[in-house]
Amino acid sequence: MKIDMRDAFFDRLVELARDNDQIIILSADHGAFALTKFEKEMPERYINVGIAEQNMVGVAAGLAASGKIVFVYGISPFVSLRVLEQLTIDVAAMQLPVNVVSVGAGFTYSTDGPTHQGLQDLSAVLTIPRMTILNSSDPENTRFFVDAAVSSRKPHYIRIEKESLESFHRLESVDSSLQKGFSLLREGDNRLLLLSTGRISHDILKVASMCEERLGLRPSVIDVHLIKPLPEKALLSEIKKYSHVITIEESYLSSLGGEISKIITKHSLPVKLSNLGIDEQLFFQGANREEMLAAANLSPEQIYNSVKNSIEEVSYGEN
Repeated sequence: MKIDMRDAFFDRLVELARDNDQIIILSADHGAFALTKFEKEMPERYINVGIAEQNMVGVAAGLAASGKIVFVYGISPFVSLRVLEQLTIDVAAMQLPVNVVSVGAGFTYSTDGPTHQGLQDLSAVLTIPRMTILNSSDPENTRFFVDAAVSSRKPHYIRIEKESLESFHRLESVDSSLQKGFSLLREGDNRLLLLSTGRISHDILKVASMCEERLGLRPSVIDVHLIKPLPEKALLSEIKKYSHVITIEESYLSSLGGEISKIITKHSLPVKLSNLGIDEQLFFQGANREEMLAAANLSPEQIYNSVKNSIEEVSYGEN
């Protein structure tokens, strides 16, 4: 069953807030259906600061310094790029429990043009020291993010989707996968690993099936939701099993692709690495999300062709 990702997040937050009066939400004049439930039930703990994101983060830091667990909510570029200094100095440097809930990953707000597209938020927030980054891909990990943020009392940047998605069938237990920071969604042979993050992981499962049907190649698929700190040791144990790793993301390549590149280089792994994402030289005007993904060469068919071209450059031996 498909569940709206915002509902998955805020419904869980309402459940926890009923038993924890330290939880507060600040909004930059941006709403969601499930968020109205919080506002109606706990109006004294819901504050709409208006379209003033920098001020919102400052207010959130003050509330967190007084003992509150604060969630701030807004559209991706406005709660990452616009507030980068405030997140760095007011929140991360002070290690305050402020949790940025960023809606609009990738081309979610595709028709609103480059001002609203969440293509560089991960790259920007990755530069902030001691900021945990979580990227949602299904209702299971979206709900988990709420519990993780409330219990840790540390700063988080939490990226959630705007649309409805189904939960993955994970090959390990849900709890184990969520605690580890990534989920094994499909296990293939030891030739090719597809590493993705966020909504596009649903498309990558389709791409893996296309590879098996058309090429007789059985890729493994891993969805990474803990982007920072990247679960290096656990990911390393997976990556080293394969001769070829391809990362795919609906963002500029300096986020997941860049972080995986660092791991492979650091440990001198004999692995061929390819990174698929959005060309950092491009800006995109408005269209629907599927059209935008196609313009960025990230439709399932285009990703399959990129994977096919990449693996044709590698001579695979027998397993």
